[in-house]
Amino acid sequence: MAFGKLVFGIILVGVGALLLAAPLGYLPAGVWPWLLKFWPFLLLGLGLALLANSLKNVVLGVFAAALVVGSLVFGAFWISKHTEAAKLVHESTIDLRKPRVHAVTLQGRTLGGSFTIATEPDDKGWLRVSVQGVPGEENAAARWVASQGAGLLQWPARSGLDETATVGGRIDVRTPARTTVRCDWKSYLSSANADMTRLRPERCDFDAVGSSIRLSIGAARPSRIRIQGFLSNTEIKLPADCPVRIEFSSLLSARSLPDDFLEHVSGRSGPKATYWTADGSGKPLLIRIEGPFMRLRVTREPLKAI
Repeated sequence: MAFGKLVFGIILVGVGALLLAAPLGYLPAGVWPWLLKFWPFLLLGLGLALLANSLKNVVLGVFAAALVVGSLVFGAFWISKHTEAAKLVHESTIDLRKPRVHAVTLQGRTLGGSFTIATEPDDKGWLRVSVQGVPGEENAAARWVASQGAGLLQWPARSGLDETATVGGRIDVRTPARTTVRCDWKSYLSSANADMTRLRPERCDFDAVGSSIRLSIGAARPSRIRIQGFLSNTEIKLPADCPVRIEFSSLLSARSLPDDFLEHVSGRSGPKATYWTADGSGKPLLIRIEGPFMRLRVTREPLKAI
């Protein structure tokens, strides 16, 4: 019996049924986080089924099929039991005045979720953190360390096996206007939206795999923006007069740039490298895209009438 084909078919039917059942209302939302948590069981079942084909072992093939079916059934049960808890919003506030903090570094990772940073509308010197889609206060907690005028916010605070509870989590960070911010974030199958038009970003580093990154830069611009990863889309909105230099590490990349960008080729005596520049006032902002199958779209704020 072709157990490999049988198990592969069960996986396709089961995953498709879960993805379809959620929007139809038969299961609560939250299918993707489960798939990200327990996909190794499906992979293990498929591998055992292929091994059963090679060894012509019926018992091993039946066990592989049972493992996959059991994983899918347990996944549906897990979704129905944990989604309600994951809907809770966990909020915390950090006083940036005691001790006085001028620069904040945001460091963390999202898997199947989202990360957002923007300006706090009620600017009273508070850093506000909101986490949703994560069951349990201990799993949603962020780590904060402040010293000599600099603060470090890490999410999730816990690592290890318990970190699977943060899959699908959405973290929203609000900072006072004009705060110096550094971003060092890892986004896996997630989205990141950083509105820094009223902040003072120093650098923005993102690791992105199968993700969407959106950045908005204001008058205060960082020294660099680096997006490293694979199969991700990045959109960057810049001021009208911002000078820029854009570099790609891979030829397998796509780009959409305003008309004022010019293409250049360097390294005539050695390996050639292509980059794009646009003139403006001040020091150029370096945007570097590292990795294959990455797409970059750059837009500008319209010029203000005098």
